[in-house]
Amino acid sequence: ILVPPRIDEGNTSTDHEVREGEEVTLKCVATGSPEPTITWRREDGQQISTGTKKVTSVIGSSLSILNVNRHHIGAYLCIASNGVQPSVSKRIVLGVDFPPLIEVPNQVVGAATRTDVTLDCNLESHPKSVTYWTKKKNVIVISNFKYNITEVPHGPYKSQMKLRIRNLQPEDYGTYCCSAKNSLGDAEGNIKLYGEW
Repeated sequence: ILVPPRIDEGNTSTDHEVREGEEVTLKCVATGSPEPTITWRREDGQQISTGTKKVTSVIGSSLSILNVNRHHIGAYLCIASNGVQPSVSKRIVLGVDFPPLIEVPNQVVGAATRTDVTLDCNLESHPKSVTYWTKKKNVIVISNFKYNITEVPHGPYKSQMKLRIRNLQPEDYGTYCCSAKNSLGDAEGNIKLYGEW
């Protein structure tokens, strides 16, 4: 008797959160006749890095990744097929937690008075961080007619923190600090804003 594949939810992994540097094994069990073959793929089509090699797919009921890092974040599909239609799949999301990392592309920025300027910090963080800007180390910057604070997401764990300062005045010059904090730690970056005439 031919039986199409069915994923055994009770013995199959659900969405998973691990710390960066740990090891993770995702399991996928399916029934059917003949016995289904399990193939793992990344939903975004990228290669799977198992820690020893990079491959487009992995065959077998478990997918093990050694030394997990932020590049492993994403959705993994376990696809069960046995030649009897339809094939079935389950989507398992892998989250990798790590403390925030901030990179400042331009640490020194010059701008003339009465112009607008935007300061940028690149942030990597998972889980998502609480972010804020400070001026001269201790004054927290709040979005208002003078300042516009935005955060632009770039994928599952990257974003760009932006601080726009309108109508620069001499008292606006000095050091600005972008900060990010999550449950695993915090990070900050400094940008020196000086006047150009």
